[in-house]
Amino acid sequence: MSKSHVESDNAWGGTRPQMDPGQLKGMRESVALRGEDADAEEFHAALERLRRKIDSIDDEVMRMLSRRMKIAEQIGRYKKDNNVTILQVARWNQMLDRALGNWSEVGLSREFITRYFDAVHTESINHQKKVMGSAP
Repeated sequence: MSKSHVESDNAWGGTRPQMDPGQLKGMRESVALRGEDADAEEFHAALERLRRKIDSIDDEVMRMLSRRMKIAEQIGRYKKDNNVTILQVARWNQMLDRALGNWSEVGLSREFITRYFDAVHTESINHQKKVMGSAP
């Protein structure tokens, strides 16, 4: 909610208006109202093609993550056989630093990359815990 007054400095009523009428008009004109859908058939066809591409990439990412977790399990077995702890802080820092070193080149925010690698690392630890809990 915004409050406006012709003479902002002389307005009555306890609180000073947040903008003058000109600023309010500018704000109203800059607001773009968008619908949830479009009727155009070509819009729907183009959107569907793009969504299929995203679905394909998502499927590929899931397959790659699955392969990554299998390697994490192999690492877990190796750590178990050599009596080494699961969490390797230096390795975690190395992975994150490497990923963050490329963040602007790949068009992803530092925050997203950090959250992504944190989630993948947590899942890797969970896979290694399963291996550590199993008999040799």
